[in-house]
Amino acid sequence: MSRNDINSVLSTLGITVGNLPKILVSDPQAKKLSAKAGDVLEIEREDFGKAYTYYRLVVER
Repeated sequence: MSRNDINSVLSTLGITVGNLPKILVSDPQAKKLSAKAGDVLEIEREDFGKAYTYYRLVVER
Protein backbone atom coordinates (compact mmCIF):
# COMPACT_ATOMS: atom_id res chain seq x y z
CA MET A 1 0.00 0.00 0.00
CA SER A 2 1.18 3.55 -0.64
CA ARG A 3 1.80 5.90 2.29
CA ASN A 4 -1.27 7.95 1.30
CA ASP A 5 -3.44 4.81 1.31
CA ILE A 6 -2.03 3.75 4.68
CA ASN A 7 -2.65 7.17 6.20
CA SER A 8 -6.20 7.19 4.83
CA VAL A 9 -6.99 3.75 6.29
CA LEU A 10 -5.44 4.60 9.65
CA SER A 11 -7.37 7.86 9.79
CA THR A 12 -10.63 6.09 8.93
CA LEU A 13 -10.01 3.45 11.60
CA GLY A 14 -8.79 6.02 14.14
CA ILE A 15 -5.59 4.10 14.93
CA THR A 16 -1.84 4.34 14.43
CA VAL A 17 0.28 1.94 12.40
CA GLY A 18 1.51 0.36 15.64
CA ASN A 19 -2.05 -0.69 16.49
CA LEU A 20 -2.40 -2.84 13.38
CA PRO A 21 -2.26 -6.60 13.78
CA LYS A 22 1.13 -8.00 12.81
CA ILE A 23 2.19 -10.49 10.15
CA LEU A 24 5.67 -11.97 10.05
CA VAL A 25 7.88 -11.25 7.07
CA SER A 26 8.36 -15.05 6.92
CA ASP A 27 4.60 -15.69 6.53
CA PRO A 28 3.83 -17.37 3.18
CA GLN A 29 1.48 -14.54 2.13
CA ALA A 30 4.06 -11.87 3.00
CA LYS A 31 6.71 -13.80 1.06
CA LYS A 32 4.39 -14.16 -1.94
CA LEU A 33 3.93 -10.38 -1.98
CA SER A 34 7.67 -9.70 -1.39
CA ALA A 35 6.73 -7.68 1.68
CA LYS A 36 9.39 -6.05 3.82
CA ALA A 37 9.30 -5.14 7.51
CA GLY A 38 7.32 -1.93 7.92
CA ASP A 39 5.04 -2.54 4.94
CA VAL A 40 1.28 -2.61 5.46
CA LEU A 41 -0.62 -5.34 3.62
CA GLU A 42 -4.25 -5.19 2.59
CA ILE A 43 -5.68 -8.71 2.63
CA GLU A 44 -9.08 -9.46 1.17
CA ARG A 45 -10.94 -12.63 2.12
CA GLU A 46 -14.37 -13.97 1.34
CA ASP A 47 -16.37 -15.91 3.89
CA PHE A 48 -19.85 -17.23 3.17
CA GLY A 49 -20.20 -14.85 0.24
CA LYS A 50 -19.21 -11.73 2.18
CA ALA A 51 -15.91 -9.98 1.46
CA TYR A 52 -13.72 -8.78 4.33
CA THR A 53 -10.66 -6.55 4.21
CA TYR A 54 -7.87 -6.93 6.75
CA TYR A 55 -4.76 -4.82 7.27
CA ARG A 56 -1.51 -6.18 8.66
CA LEU A 57 1.82 -4.59 9.56
CA VAL A 58 4.77 -6.67 8.37
CA VAL A 59 7.32 -7.30 11.13
CA GLU A 60 10.55 -9.26 11.50
CA ARG A 61 9.43 -10.99 14.73
